[in-house]
Amino acid sequence: MPTEQTRFPSLSQSISGHLMTGAVKAVLAFLLAWLCTLVFKLDTALGQLAVALFCSYLIAEFMSAVIERPIVKQRNRTQPGGLAYVLLPFSAALLITFVATFGITNDIAAATLLLALVAVLNAAEILLTKSWIPGLSPEEEQRMFDDFKTMPKEHFSDDIDRITSQARENTKKKYFEKKERGDSWN
Repeated sequence: MPTEQTRFPSLSQSISGHLMTGAVKAVLAFLLAWLCTLVFKLDTALGQLAVALFCSYLIAEFMSAVIERPIVKQRNRTQPGGLAYVLLPFSAALLITFVATFGITNDIAAATLLLALVAVLNAAEILLTKSWIPGLSPEEEQRMFDDFKTMPKEHFSDDIDRITSQARENTKKKYFEKKERGDSWN
């Protein structure tokens, strides 16, 4: 597939995908933060931690999509892999989380706690998605899609032939039955 025909998700689609995963990670981070407040004594209310998490994930996921975009375009892959693709958004999320949390709570302990939670959850996401490994090239994706499209034709061709011949036989049978009775076919 030529480069000019390669279609990548738009920036808005990429941002919405990041915001969706950020929402899931934010809920998990909030639950972990709540558990941590049961164990550790913080000078910050749980509501402030929730607001800090919301703001930090909103900004961090938006920035992650913006940071990843040039790498995706340059390497001509939707999943380009590599250290820059993984570490730049990860480090930006950590920096944004610390600054946003400290700005909202004015508590270094709360900022450090949320920084650790975000680091653990983002590292888990990176490990689960293996985003440092390059994905398929556009040509490989197109080849895989074409193979997937032809698979049902190959796999179900016998069934299609059988059903078609059976339908043809049923139509013939109904036609001759109506002809014997003297009914018109229309």
